[in-house]
Amino acid sequence: MSDKINSLYTRKRSGTVAVSDEKNANKYLNVLKAVSKNSLSCVYIADLKTRKLEFISENPLLFSGLSSAEVEKMGYSFYRKYTKKEDLDILKKVSSTGFKFFECLSPEEKKIHTLTYDFHVKYANSVDVLVNHKITPVEICDQGEISKVVCVVSYSLSRTAGNIRVISNTSDSYWTYNLSTGKWTEECKITLKIREIEIIRLYLQGLTIEEIAEQLFVSPSTIKFHRSKLFERIGAKNIIEAISYVISNNLI
Repeated sequence: MSDKINSLYTRKRSGTVAVSDEKNANKYLNVLKAVSKNSLSCVYIADLKTRKLEFISENPLLFSGLSSAEVEKMGYSFYRKYTKKEDLDILKKVSSTGFKFFECLSPEEKKIHTLTYDFHVKYANSVDVLVNHKITPVEICDQGEISKVVCVVSYSLSRTAGNIRVISNTSDSYWTYNLSTGKWTEECKITLKIREIEIIRLYLQGLTIEEIAEQLFVSPSTIKFHRSKLFERIGAKNIIEAISYVISNNLI
């Protein structure tokens, strides 16, 4: 669907799109808008060649209170102006090292990998907001270079900025970038056990340990045991961190 959106949207901007195609373009763009409206995230399409933001769904809370029209007009300069000063180096690394990672992938592989990272956006009259960007290539030019990407912006579930990774739902491993050493490291994804998935799902429903134990026909101590083992495996200190890790890594 992303390829169709980009193709139709580009033709619309150039004035070569037919009326029927224009309707299709609007339909797909409206789908993106609807998806973002029904979530806390925001979606935008970026052209890496022109360095312009071609489409941004509305969510001012993720863009320092600015409307999508204001952000689109500013383009990339929005991030230079509104990113927390200490985090600007993270964006530089993403722009260089992050996208360089994709050079070793085939055109087909590029589209099934996502570059994800966290940084703070300055917010007027409030604390800085830690946001997460997930960037996925959707259009590859004839030379094999990435020309367009779709980015999903959301509130970060991490505690700190950085966390530069390249992930894929089709792979059992992912790559993390160390800002201190400047090196990529391949790591294996954690696979949750059935009982761990059940416990996390019930926590997401707002159930207490006692209520989860009752649902699963076990004792509360058994739930605590499985929970502590999960904490050890993923390096979480509490259930909030565990849930954040599970959601961030698409483990359920």
